[in-house]
Amino acid sequence: MQLNFSQAMKAILADYTDEVKDVVRETLEEVGKEAASELKTAGSFKGTGKYKRGWDSTVETHRTFDSVTVHNKKKYRLTHLLEFGHACRGGGRSKTREFPHIGPVNEKATKRAEREIIKRIEALR
Repeated sequence: MQLNFSQAMKAILADYTDEVKDVVRETLEEVGKEAASELKTAGSFKGTGKYKRGWDSTVETHRTFDSVTVHNKKKYRLTHLLEFGHACRGGGRSKTREFPHIGPVNEKATKRAEREIIKRIEALR
């Protein structure tokens, strides 16, 4: 029985690729859940309980990549208004106060996901 080197190499690379995909998906799921829980307990924003309890994360699997979305299920219309402020009722140039609570959590989660993915992929070797 003769082994075909190219077929053996393809099998090894396919196994490694599947392992990397699993690592990325698991890491994104963990980081997304942590970001959602951090937004629920955001110290800089003292919002209502309904707004804070609405945060959740969803991992989306596409053909070439995976992504995680952290979103507010209950009060999703408020997220942009609270993050960036909005014009006051009645017109004029006045604007409500901004509560930047999503941006800092997003930056922190992105950096953590990058670190964790690199660390876990290196551990596969």
